[in-house]
Amino acid sequence: MKEFKLDEHQKRQEFQTPEGYFDTFPELMMQKLQAEPRVIPLYKRRNTWIFAAAAVLVLSLALPAINEMNANQQPDQSQIENYLANQDLSQDDIVSLLDEEQIKNIQIDYNLEDTSIEAALPSDIENYISD
Repeated sequence: MKEFKLDEHQKRQEFQTPEGYFDTFPELMMQKLQAEPRVIPLYKRRNTWIFAAAAVLVLSLALPAINEMNANQQPDQSQIENYLANQDLSQDDIVSLLDEEQIKNIQIDYNLEDTSIEAALPSDIENYISD
């Protein structure tokens, strides 16, 4: 392979600018800019009105459907009952949901006969009492 040395090759410029080009460039550019009047196309304004009208139309059609979906999200009575039946609620949770008047109105009637109480007590209760 031939050895390549950069110093041995002649340098040549591929691109050349005309003489005085950069001296007159700002003046030429300003003349071209002043010659072209600025035009604002009307179709852009029309598009914004069309987009705005389309947005209002979509919102007016979507809002009733969204409101109807939110209204139907209330659970049925059976769903509430099933939730309460399967959910573990402590006494503190229940009492926190009741008013003081409702708590006072709660009456529990224990109609227990002596035989049912005796059946519920363990047979060796005498050992616990005597200790």
